[in-house]
Amino acid sequence: MSVFELRSVYAGYGPLAVLRGLDLAVGDGDFISIIGPNGAGKSTLIRVISGEMAPERGEALFDGRPVGEYRRRDMARRFSIVHQAIEGSAAFTVREFIAMGRFPHQGALAVESDTDRERVEWAAETAGVGHLARRQINELSGGELQLVRIAHALAQNSRVLVLDEPVTHLDVRHAVMVMDLLWKLHREGATVLTVLHDVNMASDYSDRIVGIKEGSVFFIGHPGDVLSYESVEALFGTSCIVMKNPTTGRPFVYPVPGYVK
Repeated sequence: MSVFELRSVYAGYGPLAVLRGLDLAVGDGDFISIIGPNGAGKSTLIRVISGEMAPERGEALFDGRPVGEYRRRDMARRFSIVHQAIEGSAAFTVREFIAMGRFPHQGALAVESDTDRERVEWAAETAGVGHLARRQINELSGGELQLVRIAHALAQNSRVLVLDEPVTHLDVRHAVMVMDLLWKLHREGATVLTVLHDVNMASDYSDRIVGIKEGSVFFIGHPGDVLSYESVEALFGTSCIVMKNPTTGRPFVYPVPGYVK
């Protein structure tokens, strides 16, 4: 059974259908990266999967049940989502922010149990941010903050992780740290579904890549099967060269500058 399944989903904003008959299945233990041009529907897909947006037509399922049948609290217990940015700039400490991931598992009084404390400590250490516990989150670098946000998600649920552009705006070192962490969690059994702008990161880390164009699946498969210069040029509408990464053996995409004839 699939963890997530979208069946002929149409969804959008007002009269505009951003997703147009999209089909996608994410299996237990998959590491799937979603790529595509701006406006293709990648973030809308994440919103439908997370239950933040209801399909206008079609079905969105989680663990075999329509997403709309779950209460928000139940969904939060079953999988974690990392959005592109934190709203606002409240001065929580790193430890306080990670601990907020436990709220869906707590009672009305939100009293922290021994299990909660153990989970928060595990999440912080797993994400490599335990040493930042007393720092204010609004004092962190972008890379540190992203790792803290993933720790927050791990404290909530580490079985299924959904991430919307987790390495955008990060330097190379922190981008690799984030992707290495996701790969480690995947190897330990987690299901990872992430939107990425970096095609080469998607190629090096994913089991499967989903190319989204104009609201539909343009291609889906193992990076070695779907990333060619023909497919990448058609997806993004730009010239490129695709070669093999000498360290991973996966396809590596080189965009061709427009001034090169």
